[in-house]
Amino acid sequence: MGRSATMRASFYEGARTFKSGTAAVPVAGSDEALLRVRRVGICGTDLHIFQGHLDHRVPRGGVIGHETVAEVVEAPAASGFRAGDRVVVEPLKFCGTCRACKMGAFYLCYSLKVLGVDLPGGMREYWAVPTARLLRVPDSLSDDHAALIEPLSVATHDVRRADVKPGDAVLVFGGGPIGALIALVARQRGARVVVAEVNPFRLDMLKRFGLETVGPDKDVVSFANDWTGGDGVDVAFEVTGNPAVVRVMTDAVRVWGTVSIVAIHSEPMPVNLYQMFARELHMHGSRLYAREDWEEAIRLAGSGAVAVGPFVSRKIPLEALQDGMEQALGGGPVMKVLVDLTA
Repeated sequence: MGRSATMRASFYEGARTFKSGTAAVPVAGSDEALLRVRRVGICGTDLHIFQGHLDHRVPRGGVIGHETVAEVVEAPAASGFRAGDRVVVEPLKFCGTCRACKMGAFYLCYSLKVLGVDLPGGMREYWAVPTARLLRVPDSLSDDHAALIEPLSVATHDVRRADVKPGDAVLVFGGGPIGALIALVARQRGARVVVAEVNPFRLDMLKRFGLETVGPDKDVVSFANDWTGGDGVDVAFEVTGNPAVVRVMTDAVRVWGTVSIVAIHSEPMPVNLYQMFARELHMHGSRLYAREDWEEAIRLAGSGAVAVGPFVSRKIPLEALQDGMEQALGGGPVMKVLVDLTA
């Protein structure tokens, strides 16, 4: 097969430290495919890992990376996958027997493990993954663009869960990668969309997508009320993690409207619950994705209905992961940094 017995990998060694090294190439189990990893996206969760915020989940010496595109090296004949197939990995391990799994909420399993967080992920050349967690990448998508399927699946899930309809007025608080993708998916569903953002680089990018924006110079609640003739928006997505946004988000939503909490809030936050009562609002959380959300994301990206290419800000080799994390944390002109395992 011409493979060496070792591979390059990057290991988490504690807060703010990734070390490049080598490891043995994994041996695929009977229900697994051996993958050659091609691209891995760096996301907000990875930045939390880098800062040491998830040390209760990520082991020392662990391999992160859950936004992955790979090529099948070998797979069981019955799986339907063959050598050379390009795939994305749905990075979930669930029990199948708990209350959540029995309800169909596998991605919210009470003993859920996420590949690339709790379990080894894709920041390495070779990876053995259960074939049940693989989806084919259409030929219309390059490796770079296919690396956006995982975050796009988050967005398709969020928009589906909020039941965004044609003609809805949708306000997205936060125009980072997930917020921008939510806005594009909601627009593709026929909604009218506005994104509230403070970062000038991200505001420019959102405008290049043709999205209406509210910058830091405007009061977002006043804007939302003016935009909707005083009614309030149909759906508001909270994608910032900012306490100031959480405090005002319920003021921007119409009677019987929806507030979707997408950002990860690790601390309790003050929320204006008077509007929850006065307008009988619906508030829900939205986490990860179901298989149908992946399938929709692949359709939207593969057909060009949602343009993912502009999100790729920079590509780095695996050995530059430490620097890439530091640069991503610094903010600035960055949407999505990809690790190129073929470099």
